[in-house]
Amino acid sequence: MALFSCYVDIERFLGEPVKELAQFLCCLRRGKRAAVIRSVAELLKEADSIGEFKRIERKRAESFFPFIEKGERDVLWKLIKRFYLKPSENSSGRRIPQNELIALRKGRLFEEIVFRLGPVRKWKVDLVSMHCQPMVNRERLRVRCGERDLSGKNVDVVFWGRDYVEGYECKSNLDFYISIGMEKSEKSRKVRDKIRYLNQLARELKRHFGEVHINLASFFPGRSWERHIGTIRSWLKECGDGKVHFEFMTIDEFLNLVD
Repeated sequence: MALFSCYVDIERFLGEPVKELAQFLCCLRRGKRAAVIRSVAELLKEADSIGEFKRIERKRAESFFPFIEKGERDVLWKLIKRFYLKPSENSSGRRIPQNELIALRKGRLFEEIVFRLGPVRKWKVDLVSMHCQPMVNRERLRVRCGERDLSGKNVDVVFWGRDYVEGYECKSNLDFYISIGMEKSEKSRKVRDKIRYLNQLARELKRHFGEVHINLASFFPGRSWERHIGTIRSWLKECGDGKVHFEFMTIDEFLNLVD
């Protein structure tokens, strides 16, 4: 039987505001935890900049999260403010523009939530890794699309056990992410190649393991991204017949399965 493992080249910096908010959300009691996480996801969807957050804070701060006690609500709001307002620097010591930092933190928060609350099939999992380059039998798996090599990319969170792999590529807004891939730029090409990579990775892993679930997951509720399925299949045809081998998951679906 094949052996799965992960190669982690570098751990991406998450920042204390992300870790603190994720820890608070995931430690809430079951029964209200999912509702609070969904509300935070809706807030992050609505407030995608400093200006939008301050507008919402002035207008609706007292009305947020009515289903938790005032003490918890006050703590949560302080953590959300730190998430939006606390500055951070890059690896070169240069301050990251705050709106750019907010966008980065949204994706990192989703990764942390998945890491802390997953996997879906806990009874099948022994190990977990973030930012994983998949390995089979202690060698990094080569992932190809026709003549092109797509290897060397990461999957944000991977859980695995004997003959089982469950992986998540986490996006804050999957609809927006796919829309970027429809443009004509270097960033757009990287989006298309990442989706091709996930598909070819799922296909290749299924050759080695009995059960494989590679998920392209969205932190924002709703399935508006479904309108792009035809476009995604057209991207995948470059690698084969256009069949989708990975799976899609929303935050709602994930919480329904793990909470």
